[in-house]
Amino acid sequence: MGYTTDFIGHLDIRPALNAAEIGYLTAFTTSRRWRRPSGPYAVPPRPEEDEPAPELGHDFHVPADGQPGLWCDWQVCWDGCCLAYAGSERFSGVVEWLRYLLDHFLRPGAVVADGSVPGRVPAFDAFTFDHVLDGLVVGSRRDNKQLFGIEVVDNHVTEQVLRRADRRLRGAPPLPYETAIDRRRPAGAAGRGGQVLPFLQRPGA
Repeated sequence: MGYTTDFIGHLDIRPALNAAEIGYLTAFTTSRRWRRPSGPYAVPPRPEEDEPAPELGHDFHVPADGQPGLWCDWQVCWDGCCLAYAGSERFSGVVEWLRYLLDHFLRPGAVVADGSVPGRVPAFDAFTFDHVLDGLVVGSRRDNKQLFGIEVVDNHVTEQVLRRADRRLRGAPPLPYETAIDRRRPAGAAGRGGQVLPFLQRPGA
């Protein structure tokens, strides 16, 4: 089930991602991260149309080995210079997914830099594994109004509570800014990833 969290802010990526990195990471974060037979790094040709087949059974509802959940809602911008929240209604494992992206695909010494890693895909041959992330993203939980910050300094991720949860606010009507966000949220964004916010879209798209 989970809970809705509103996020603001972004993380800078230096140097910016190349075309191969942008393409793969966009497909990775847009597609459902279930336990595919071809391994945890596999992405479908058409991520937005990746739907279950009846013969898959339970595996479609099981996250890929080592991955925090079925959806990763961090998304790179079209220029590859930043990483931000993509806008789905519920994003669980936000810090765990951030560390996964860093450790497996981006930082020097990333897991898939090793050519012998099981499930490695050809796209990784064009990855540079030299990226450094810095920045701050702040989240506000709708259910209890807890405010927390996710800060990245030189690829080191920390999380800090900025305002403690207030259980008295459970079930309270939405605040005005929450209502405004919900009006703009893409249809079908609840509980899944891959919904691109306008500022992440290519100009003119």
